[in-house]
Amino acid sequence: MSQRSTSIIVVFVILLLGIGGFVIATGIFSFFAPVTTPTTTTSTAPTTSTTTTTTTTTTTIPTITTTTTTPTTTTNTTTGEAKTLTILTRNDISIQTIFQEAFLSSDFAIEHNITSIRWRAPTEEFWDDLILAGGIDLCWGGGVSLFNWLAEEGLLSPLESPLMQDVASRVNDTIAGAPTKGNNTLEQLVWIASKISTYGFTVNHDFLDTYSLPVPYYWENLSSPVYGQMGPDIFPIALGNAPDTTSHAMIYNLILQLIGWEDGWIQLTRMAGNSEIYGGSIEAQYQVQNGDAGIVPCIDFYGFLSQFQNPSCEYIVPQDGTIIEGDPIGMAINTAQQELAEGFIDFVLSPYGQSLWLDESLLRLPILREAFDEPSVSGMDYMYTNYNQTVASASFIMNQSQVTFTQMSMISYFQSVLTNSLSELHNCWTKMVQLYYDGNITLQELDSYASQMGEPVTIVDPKTAIDEQFNLEYAIAINNDMTYDGAYHSAVQSRWTTAAKIQYSVVQSNLETLYPVHDSQSTAPWSFIEPLEAILIGMMSTGGFVALALIRPKYY
Repeated sequence: MSQRSTSIIVVFVILLLGIGGFVIATGIFSFFAPVTTPTTTTSTAPTTSTTTTTTTTTTTIPTITTTTTTPTTTTNTTTGEAKTLTILTRNDISIQTIFQEAFLSSDFAIEHNITSIRWRAPTEEFWDDLILAGGIDLCWGGGVSLFNWLAEEGLLSPLESPLMQDVASRVNDTIAGAPTKGNNTLEQLVWIASKISTYGFTVNHDFLDTYSLPVPYYWENLSSPVYGQMGPDIFPIALGNAPDTTSHAMIYNLILQLIGWEDGWIQLTRMAGNSEIYGGSIEAQYQVQNGDAGIVPCIDFYGFLSQFQNPSCEYIVPQDGTIIEGDPIGMAINTAQQELAEGFIDFVLSPYGQSLWLDESLLRLPILREAFDEPSVSGMDYMYTNYNQTVASASFIMNQSQVTFTQMSMISYFQSVLTNSLSELHNCWTKMVQLYYDGNITLQELDSYASQMGEPVTIVDPKTAIDEQFNLEYAIAINNDMTYDGAYHSAVQSRWTTAAKIQYSVVQSNLETLYPVHDSQSTAPWSFIEPLEAILIGMMSTGGFVALALIRPKYY
């Protein structure tokens, strides 16, 4: 070939490389170029939601709302001044609606000319001020911790009348070891549980059968490698991000107390390795109810609703312990309508009142077994089975003080090291699970590596500049700052996330070094293509950078 022909070919190749590199480099520069994203401000008005039960498999799971509902009235034949009961509550709008309609139609309400109920649903920190301001008759719903606090503050009236003593006698003092009544500092009865709740998980049997996965019956089952063997493509457990769901956060607290703080975080890390993490409990519940996941932790009535809507779903109370909690009702200390307030408590804790919990839009467990004997209750065999399972189960008594003093620290740590670091966690956990099922490591070795992966991380505290591991003492010490100091909260979360990603990557890197994967196709005839491709792209990119440098304007 002549020298001239050779020169033409060389020039052509250089031009080709330059054009190709120009395209690549332009893309690279574009990637680093600042992008202006329009922002919008959305003003969200409080909404009131109702629950409609249908026969489809996508129901609306009721959520707790803090809006105050507009009182409804019924026409009474009794003459005289119409009366209104005012109730502080954490019960959602669906509960308010059903109990209001039934109570206002009762003989007691008609006889006493009670024509409306005013519901007030602020968050718990405002309850004491509202009670002290007067005008509150009853407190209902919100959990044992809230009512014990009200009792200690002297904000609940003693239930000492003959009627209230009779009502109290209908309810056992405990259910499965959990208290169902509470006293004030003078040992006077001030609240009685009006329903019971448990925490467990919902399973979708169709999903589990499709992937030949076992049904879990213990919390510890959810951290088993058996649920991680389909990663990184499929993760069968759905979790809610701790800051976005109070029910899942309670379950995470249960696990941390059930097996201890450090071991609890190791188990939660393994569980997250088997999971996708969603914004809240409702989003996570839908994944299982709709068949897109196999297991979701939940409060019982979410499980009952999923079970009602989709026959392949089942709610399971874990055999290694659950929280069984009675949801209290009591009378405000300075009510001016004691007789009317006591009449409402009597109604709620009557067999008929208790049967209202079994409405298909509520599906809560009554505190009284006699609710199932009411003529209006039919087709509720599965709820009766759940009731009997609950009262016979093992109740774990939570240390509510620990929950209170670590809550913000706990949910922030969960979000940092699990939700925000989920990709790195999935990679690490999937690697060790694959090694286990390939026979490269034993179950004992997997547990050892998982402990390294899930050990609470250590960071330099932004305020003290001291290395601090996220142990129980540190969680308590920083909980107040994590709650009220936004800058501190952000700095700590960022450091936790960085530390977690490094920890997962180090464990994964150690596994890959000890157990390298040999690609059986690496000696294939065309195996040289991949490195050659990388070299060509590099050359083209270099040429592109040269060409781009010649045409881009310079800035000084």
